[in-house]
Amino acid sequence: MTPRKTADPAQDVSNSLEHGAPSWFDEYKESYIAGAAHGFVLYGDIYGFTSGGVSQRGYLEKALAEKREVVVRFDRSRGYSFVLESMRTKAGKLVAPQQQREQLSKDGRAMLDEIDSFFGEEGVEWGEGNSDDPFRGQPQPVEALRLLEALLRSPKAKGKVAVILDFAELLCPNVGDKSMMSPSDRDILGILMGWGQDVNLGKCNNPIFLLVAKLPELHADLRSSGSGYKVIDVPLPTREEREDYITRYLAKREERKKPIELLDLTTPELANLTAGLNLRNVEDILLLAYRSGGVSRALVKSRKDAIITSEYSEIAEMIEPLEGGFDALGGMDHLTSWAQTELIAPLAQGQSLDVPKGVLLVGPPGTGKTYFVRALAKEVGFNAVMLRSENILSKWLGESEAKLKKFFAFARALTPCLVFFDELDQSDMSSRGNSSGNPAGSNLFNQMLQFMSDETLRGRMVAFFASNRPDLIDSALLRFGRMDAIIPVLLPDEGARAGIARAQAKGQAMDIDEEAVAHLAARTINYSAADIAAVVAKAKKLARRAARDQIDVVDVRAALSYIRPATPQIARKYTLLAIDACNDAELLPPEYANELADRNALKNKIRQAEAESVGQKPDEREDREDRSW
Repeated sequence: MTPRKTADPAQDVSNSLEHGAPSWFDEYKESYIAGAAHGFVLYGDIYGFTSGGVSQRGYLEKALAEKREVVVRFDRSRGYSFVLESMRTKAGKLVAPQQQREQLSKDGRAMLDEIDSFFGEEGVEWGEGNSDDPFRGQPQPVEALRLLEALLRSPKAKGKVAVILDFAELLCPNVGDKSMMSPSDRDILGILMGWGQDVNLGKCNNPIFLLVAKLPELHADLRSSGSGYKVIDVPLPTREEREDYITRYLAKREERKKPIELLDLTTPELANLTAGLNLRNVEDILLLAYRSGGVSRALVKSRKDAIITSEYSEIAEMIEPLEGGFDALGGMDHLTSWAQTELIAPLAQGQSLDVPKGVLLVGPPGTGKTYFVRALAKEVGFNAVMLRSENILSKWLGESEAKLKKFFAFARALTPCLVFFDELDQSDMSSRGNSSGNPAGSNLFNQMLQFMSDETLRGRMVAFFASNRPDLIDSALLRFGRMDAIIPVLLPDEGARAGIARAQAKGQAMDIDEEAVAHLAARTINYSAADIAAVVAKAKKLARRAARDQIDVVDVRAALSYIRPATPQIARKYTLLAIDACNDAELLPPEYANELADRNALKNKIRQAEAESVGQKPDEREDREDRSW
């Protein structure tokens, strides 16, 4: 295999510095200059690329090297390293020589005594004028951190040093119970906590950076607000950053006489298709395309799906757009009409302020809520992703919140996109209190409120929620500004049922006789779209058994005798709950619009339907004596 050739790294970094600072670096500078923190935890895409083509870590190192005489890295596997080799000598001279000890604090002198003892046991003397390099080899982490602290505290080093701890999660991993940590691991945690909280160390004007790709893997104490460390997210690239990177990368390939051809898409389209990926992933796709004869939509999709599956499969699932879009739907005319006028048209006209930010689809199960989101993704050309809420909760402190935060960051990187939250009422994100007993539920709910309150996402992201029980969702999440439309997706009427039957037969690659359609539509009152799909699928099997290539009335009649859905028994209750949740009567089908005129009467109907669904008479629900045998 031909090794990957890159340009001069130093030149790439210089170009990147001229190109402009990443947002996370600006956040660091603002916090550091303000004196808010001297220790920083950088997480997320810290090992990815900037749009200028240099690694995020490389950018950090180069930017620090322009202000500091010594920028030293340490990681558990490779020991010390320096941005420039000349910095090694400077560090050795700065690390508090003997004559400067009296200028140090009591803690600083004690630290140097411990270091002297360590190096003395190794048979090494260190200090100014000694040729031995105190930063050589691969010391144990505790000793390494003590030496770095001596460097940070050295009077001559004030304002001259920056320390970077690479792969910090390997130095101090997240352990739920500190009693399970080894003595050396507890020492490491204690040293790092001391660094973050020590005001005197902050006065030395030497910043400290802990780099970690996945924040939950770092010890929770170092991530807490009381640790003294400022936690900064290094986000995935925006669409503009991806397009800028792709443009620069393709231009460099042209200069090297190794061009990469875009086959069936443009650079802006490629930038859209690679949403959710970091720039290393984008480069991998481009290199794969070079070996494959060019960049195609199919290649990008295949590689992107593989990357997202490996990285986000626990918390996210990409939604495949429905081929045919709205044409593949049946019986959802009022919903597709709303989408055309309230969502698709404003997007096409650039009226982002008119685009809803949150939409709640309510109604009985099986009415096609997920199906609609898939069709909408096709119509608007957006990425679409669904939260796997069943995998969010964790027994580890803070991990549930970190997972949801990661999903939200991923969704932001996918913009423009549709985000889908199914069965919202059954998740721990739907209310302040929850029945799971997990204290993380309230935190997850607050995260959801903050996410849905972010006005910068309007027009770039539309969040769709689906629920059968909107009455279980906290009203704070349902207010206008977060949930701009609450749309009942109700059971289809006879005409809609006929449309669903035709669409399902077409989707299942089978013809259906119009007489069979009419028979099915007339005999499926209170059937959901999913129920009708099941009847059509059964009728198709029966027709195939009879060696027919079309569904006839006899097949539908037999299928109806076999398929016994549960929807008719619960239809009334869920329909009334959906109508009650609706916040705009215009969003209701005309035959239900009058139900909202009298809320009290509607509430009474709901109570009656709930009683009927459990086989009770309305007056039996609360008057029964509580007995025990």
